[in-house]
Amino acid sequence: MNIRERIEDVGDLPPALAAVLGIVVIALLVGVVWGLLWLPDHTKLRSPEARERARRRKESQKRQRALRRRRESLQRRRGGG
Repeated sequence: MNIRERIEDVGDLPPALAAVLGIVVIALLVGVVWGLLWLPDHTKLRSPEARERARRRKESQKRQRALRRRRESLQRRRGGG
């Protein structure tokens, strides 16, 4: 059964039942959109402690990158690269 036949079948329903079906479909769409819009944002840092941890993590990653660059540079100078 293809989509056109299904649409025609809905058209053959009594008006009250078709209206209820339409309202249910619209409610489902609204629910999905509402759910997507109101999902909690996992990127927000909600507490001062979380912001501080993120800041320390960022600084640590920066230090690690600098150390890695320095180590690779020294290895290239020694010819072990």
